[in-house]
Amino acid sequence: MAKRILYAIPALALLFTVIYLHGLYAKVAVALTAVICMHEVMRACAAVARPLRGVGFAYAALIYPAFEFAGGFMGIALLTVLGMIAVLIALVVTKRDAVDGLLTALSMMYPGLFFVFIIALLASPPPDVSRFLLIIAFGAAVVTDTFAYLTGILFGRHKLLPAVSPKKTVEGAAGGLLFGAGAVTVFGLVLTEPFGIRPIPLLWYALLGAVLSILSQFGDLAASYMKRRFGIKDFGRLMGEHGGAMDRLDSVLFICPAVFAFYLLFAA
Repeated sequence: MAKRILYAIPALALLFTVIYLHGLYAKVAVALTAVICMHEVMRACAAVARPLRGVGFAYAALIYPAFEFAGGFMGIALLTVLGMIAVLIALVVTKRDAVDGLLTALSMMYPGLFFVFIIALLASPPPDVSRFLLIIAFGAAVVTDTFAYLTGILFGRHKLLPAVSPKKTVEGAAGGLLFGAGAVTVFGLVLTEPFGIRPIPLLWYALLGAVLSILSQFGDLAASYMKRRFGIKDFGRLMGEHGGAMDRLDSVLFICPAVFAFYLLFAA
């Protein structure tokens, strides 16, 4: 446990600076993290195929410039189409197996396309609103993951999906859901005024928290499913006992699109 805490400190420090320093620094940090996650996923895919690493890395590296300088989501749509064209051309020219192209496309979508929504949250004006949204997204993931783990250890009796993740329990999932929804409700209660957020009924924050907690747990399960299919324990060892960057961000990647939808509906 002590070793896990020590490895978590740099990641938490990075998260703190991304949220509060914000701006160009945060966007570049997220873009670099996207490249690291792309590397981890494509390395995992290499267990069953030969993904087109050059295309995948280029896509991840260009996500931030495409969003920032080419019209937001329209730039991302153009980048994605050009990426898929590059995959198809590479398959034709090199005569690689279609599975190589399919797993390259999968890596472009996940984690690639999911990172767009973290950048979109960073770009949501004004900066204090963006910070609030990031606190909601990462806070929901951290609280859900932490209390699902603790509740599972203390009260876990019934396996949730043993074929996908043998250690997860129904009781742990319920604990993560309860505390995750509660945390988002508290964020809504305490932080809306200091961050200049338009007030909405707390019930909406409770519902948002429940949705985010469920998505967080499915994000974790989806990553576990992929790792099991690829025959690996973790996507990487960047964070020691915590695994790689993807192992820490799998929940957040599922959460951020929902937080951005919340922003468009209630905070924009």
